[in-house]
Amino acid sequence: MAQASNLQLPLPVTPRHKLADQRTRKSLGRGEFRLLHYAGEVTYNVTGFLDKNNDLLFRNLKETMCSSENPIMSQCFDRSELSDKKRPETVATQFKMSLLQLVEILKSKEPAYVRCIKPNDAKQPSRFDEVLIRHQVKYLGLMENLRVRRAGFAYRRKYEAFLQRYKSLCPETWPVWAGRPQDGVAVLVRHLGYKPEEYKMGRTKIFIRFPKTLFATEDALEVRRQSLATKIQATWRGFHWRQKFLRVKRSAICIQSWWRGTLGRRKAAKRKWAAQTIRRLIRGFILRHAPRCPENAFFLDHVRTSFLLNLRRQLPRNILDTSWPTPPPALREASELLRELCRKNMVWKYCRSISPEWKQQLQQKAVASEIFKGKKDNYPQSVPRLFISTRLGADEINPKVLQTLGSEPIQYAVPVVKYDRKGYKPRSRQLLLTPSAVVIVEDAKVKQRIEYAKLTGISVSSLSDSLFVLHVQREDNKQKGDVVLQSDHVIETLTKTALSADRVNSININQGSITFAGGPGRDGIIDFTTGSELLITKAKNGHLAVVAPRLNSR
Repeated sequence: MAQASNLQLPLPVTPRHKLADQRTRKSLGRGEFRLLHYAGEVTYNVTGFLDKNNDLLFRNLKETMCSSENPIMSQCFDRSELSDKKRPETVATQFKMSLLQLVEILKSKEPAYVRCIKPNDAKQPSRFDEVLIRHQVKYLGLMENLRVRRAGFAYRRKYEAFLQRYKSLCPETWPVWAGRPQDGVAVLVRHLGYKPEEYKMGRTKIFIRFPKTLFATEDALEVRRQSLATKIQATWRGFHWRQKFLRVKRSAICIQSWWRGTLGRRKAAKRKWAAQTIRRLIRGFILRHAPRCPENAFFLDHVRTSFLLNLRRQLPRNILDTSWPTPPPALREASELLRELCRKNMVWKYCRSISPEWKQQLQQKAVASEIFKGKKDNYPQSVPRLFISTRLGADEINPKVLQTLGSEPIQYAVPVVKYDRKGYKPRSRQLLLTPSAVVIVEDAKVKQRIEYAKLTGISVSSLSDSLFVLHVQREDNKQKGDVVLQSDHVIETLTKTALSADRVNSININQGSITFAGGPGRDGIIDFTTGSELLITKAKNGHLAVVAPRLNSR
């Protein structure tokens, strides 16, 4: 018996089947053969064919062979295989089981037939073999399938699936259709405007004839999906932000509730404290005149604190402000001490803040007030006027006078009118104050020099006139007598003269008349009377008569 092999398989196939072209056999291997099918040439390889199609022996046959007395026969079978008591499956049985499994799978699924077309035999991208494609289309029966489809209905779908997919296109079926699916599909196609020749209604399915009808429906569905997506997004955003708003609202209500509770507790605590404070104040007010005790200590401390706080707000702004809050009886002594300290503090601050020039001005004003206040009628008019250092400029004093004075500085200069001792004739002069003397100048000539040591006094009337007399000490009759002068700034002139000559206490303010030494052996008299206007003349009795208006009544 000849031994069968895989290479012997193509021999019996050759006379029964049509092989491929003889010219292509040279490219086949030893164990390969090629058959010509309706769809083209198919190459087969016989390697392993016998093993794949070999039936296994049953167990009883294997036991018989293993128990053979022929040693060669018994060695051909392995006794270990006898342990498996299961009956081996034949090739036919395996093929049948595979077909049954395939049928079960097909029954449980909805098959969709996909035609795979190879663009080329070389498996290269971007290469399209037109002859090969046409050959595959022809032998796969795609053209016949298309002609059948065109002759019948190109699309068919069950009512449930069709309604579920396209129900959003009709307001009556969206979002839920409550009736039968077939009725819902009928309403839907009427709304979509299908023509009678474009579709047919079956028992369980709808049949659509033209693909363009389905494509138009799909386009409408795509547009509807966009609007539905927008609506869903808007609804979701509204829901999301509403939930967020509700969470914020709940949080705000919680915070407001907590805050109102806190404010209420604070308000209650304040009211309780206020009630206790009022009760303590009333009790302390009732016992305010009693000695200090726990019942009135709070009231007394409150009164003192209130006074001090009020005093802090109403402290005098300057040294001339004499206002001061009225202290309670328990703080009268302390109030006086505080008032004195405040006054000293304001005086100290004021003294530190004034300049040297202003300090000199105040000193001169103080001396003028000490001398003339309440005594000279025109003193009040001089108070608001500042005393200046000089009434004459450097160019108004003759250089010869300055040369005569030498290094002696001029402390004050003012124009005056001098009255002669005999005829009381007025003459314009200049009065200069130096550190050691009063100098009376006429143009470029020094007419009289009065040393401060020889100045015995100064006389002035109590009226509003501007005359004054410088009394000079005479050692003999040859020396000149007293000097009668008139100055528009009499208060300023006399104050500076008194300070320079240290004769503050030597100024005499007379009422009625002033007697002065007019010449050798005789005295002159100046009579002062009140009138409507200032008038200075020589009287018939030989006296100098001065009529001055009264500016202030004393």
